[in-house]
This record gives sequence, C-alpha cells and structure tokens, in this order.
Amino acid sequence: MPCPWYQDGYCHSPALGEPSSDPVINAVCLGSEAVYKKCPFYRERAEVRREEEGVRRRSGRYGRPLLLIHSLKKCPKSGCEFFVVEEDESGAYLAACNVLRRYLTRYEVPLCENHWKDCPYRRIGVTIESSE
Repeated sequence: MPCPWYQDGYCHSPALGEPSSDPVINAVCLGSEAVYKKCPFYRERAEVRREEEGVRRRSGRYGRPLLLIHSLKKCPKSGCEFFVVEEDESGAYLAACNVLRRYLTRYEVPLCENHWKDCPYRRIGVTIESSE
C-alpha cells in the first residue's frame, strides 16, 4: 500500500503546504509502510488533526488563518500602505490586505509585492481615505 499522502504523482503532505511532485521518490512513496514513514514529509493522521485543531483555535485580526493557504516562510514586503504582515504563533508569516479585510493567500502575496502600484484594491483604499 502506498503512502497515504501520495496521489497521482504528487505528495499531498501537510508538511509541504501545497501538493508537489518535487519530493516524490517512487521507491519511497510506493514502498512499504516502514519505508514511507521514514520520509521527512510523512505525517501521522493524528498529528495532522492536532495541527488542524490548533488552526481552528487561532483567530487573528482577520478571522482564522488557514495555514495551508495563508502561511509564508519568509516575511513578505510590499510598498502598499494597506499591506499588513503578522507573525503566527507557529512562526509562519501571514499577509493581509486592509482594504479586503482578510488574509491573502500565498498566491496573492507576490502580486501585492510586485504590482502594488497598479492594484485596484489599493486604488479603492486610497479613494476611501481621501474622501474621509
């Protein structure tokens, strides 16, 4: 029986944050339980449930962050005045947008870092601030 985190050529381990084919080694992923349990990305289901419960208990400024989609390893930087960075109790970074009033996903953060001058949400925020 293959590793429970292996599916369609991708590792879906919660230790990765997002599915990836990079750590897949067929001899390990499709090997016996004794073999795949030695993988650094392997997690027991009970351990994952404890982590998920910790996420549900946490509640930040913008609600509850979902570390699988919101956590960042490096501290992000943006020139946007509505871009906010928080550090989670796990040590991960969380980026948020004050205009959207929510945490940004790890896919949205690079847009805020690189294209903040052209951001439509920033324009809305500036308009609101200037009308107050």
